[in-house]
Amino acid sequence: MTTPRKIRTIRPRTERGAVATLAAIWLVVAIAALGAIDIGNLFFARRSLQSVADLAASAGAQLVDSTCARSLAAATGSAKSNGFDASATGNSIAVTCGRWDTQANAAPDFFSTNGAPTNAVKVTAARTVPYFFLGPARQVTASAIAKATGVGSFSIGTTLVSISAGTVNDLLNALLGTNLNLTLASYQGLADARVRVGDLVTAAGLGTVDQLLAAQLTAAQIAKLMLNALQTTTVANANLSTAIGAMGAVVNANIPGNQTIALGSRNGAPGLLSVGLANTQSALDATISPLEALLVTAEIAQAGKAAVNVGTSLALPGLMSATLKVQIIQPPVLAIGEAGQDSNGNWRTLAHTAQVRAFVDVSVLPLPLPTGFGGAKPMIHLPLYVEVAPGTAWLASTQCVGAPSARRSVIGVQTGLANVCVGDTPAGMGAYNCSQPATLVNIPNTLTVSLAASLPATMPASARTTLVFDGVSGNGDDYKTVPAAPGASLSNALAGLSASLSAPGGLVVSSPLLPSWLLSSVAPLLVATLVPVLGTVLAGLDQVLLPVLQLLGAQVGTSMIHDLSLTCGESQLAY
Repeated sequence: MTTPRKIRTIRPRTERGAVATLAAIWLVVAIAALGAIDIGNLFFARRSLQSVADLAASAGAQLVDSTCARSLAAATGSAKSNGFDASATGNSIAVTCGRWDTQANAAPDFFSTNGAPTNAVKVTAARTVPYFFLGPARQVTASAIAKATGVGSFSIGTTLVSISAGTVNDLLNALLGTNLNLTLASYQGLADARVRVGDLVTAAGLGTVDQLLAAQLTAAQIAKLMLNALQTTTVANANLSTAIGAMGAVVNANIPGNQTIALGSRNGAPGLLSVGLANTQSALDATISPLEALLVTAEIAQAGKAAVNVGTSLALPGLMSATLKVQIIQPPVLAIGEAGQDSNGNWRTLAHTAQVRAFVDVSVLPLPLPTGFGGAKPMIHLPLYVEVAPGTAWLASTQCVGAPSARRSVIGVQTGLANVCVGDTPAGMGAYNCSQPATLVNIPNTLTVSLAASLPATMPASARTTLVFDGVSGNGDDYKTVPAAPGASLSNALAGLSASLSAPGGLVVSSPLLPSWLLSSVAPLLVATLVPVLGTVLAGLDQVLLPVLQLLGAQVGTSMIHDLSLTCGESQLAY
């Protein structure tokens, strides 16, 4: 039997093929590794270049202005200090100043070289990156946009210097329906205090300024919000405890009513704050005055309603008493925003004064009557009707370079006209109407003394002007007044009153008890008595009534601007 023989198979060609395949695989791996090194280096270079662009844009934005010269120097200096050599072959850096605006400019970067004010810097950097193993060098680019917004907040109001605590109490009680009895020191503490918009956002339990502006709260809830903001604010306030105590008293007064008030003024609807910013979050560090916020809240609550009695606490020197009724037609606005005009020529940040109607009835000295009239001497009355049209103020420009003392806010001002007349109360405190002559003395069925005709007058608006404020809050520079226009006072506007009284037939005197010949002899005596007294009244009203109207935000012939804060924003990367 034959044993089978083992056959050995030799595959030399197959083995050679396996080696070749393995070599090819390793070659691919090597090429991939080398390519990965080149690609990794490319990505590293691009990331490094992006960091250079980010830092350069941030540095440029800190000094951004309309000329762009300082921003250019700061951005290129930053790039150089971070290792970018713009003079090297294939390297370049471009610095452009413009405006970042989510409303006016197109996505995704919202940047344009058009528009004012300039608030952003765009940096585009390019660098040549060599490929060590695969192919020629490549150029990578990176761009960044940083913005820095100067935010001003201001109002058109008044100080409490010439106003008594009783007047402020009467005003707030009439508008809010409360029974406050705070001291002037308490109100001054509220006037001097500041809270950040960010404090209000936190106190309301919200996340953004937009959410705050969209909130609808009652006057009682707004007072509570202000109290919470005061209790948690990071703003340094010298009399913070006084302000907290005063606002606590307002909250405890239990302001009645369910009417809600918008915290943001939008589309012409009244609101507590008017924020003129493309990115409202930039308003977080802007500050407002709790007292002004309370007054504006009270006026919004009363806007469009019937006139209210403010009280009898007007302290007029040498006079017996004075009563005041006011009707809020349009409340004022606290303004927060950036300077300049938009593409349509409208000011970005605009505040307006209140439109107010006021009726004042001053009871002066008793009228000296001849013997025979008997009884108590009747009082002399001077009924005045004042209607104040809104004025405006706008943030024209800001300068944020340097220390706060070197920073500047420039605010433009235009006061509104004021119509005045000596006449009896118009029916329903309606539209301006001086058709009813003033009844100066009235003893029913005995004696009536009135003007032959009403005396209308117009207090002119002042010319447009600008006021400049520094960036330091609470240093005595916070309040500035536009010089009054010629004749912009009650005494000047009604200067013809004395002449009207003295003119033949200027006074109408009637009495069923006296014959006409005796009445004609009484009239000169009445004129001699009334002319000097009414002159004193008008001079006193200039000092007392006008500040009260200003407390309501109604400027008569002159405007007092209250600069609340200038927040110079730190640069932030926007794109």
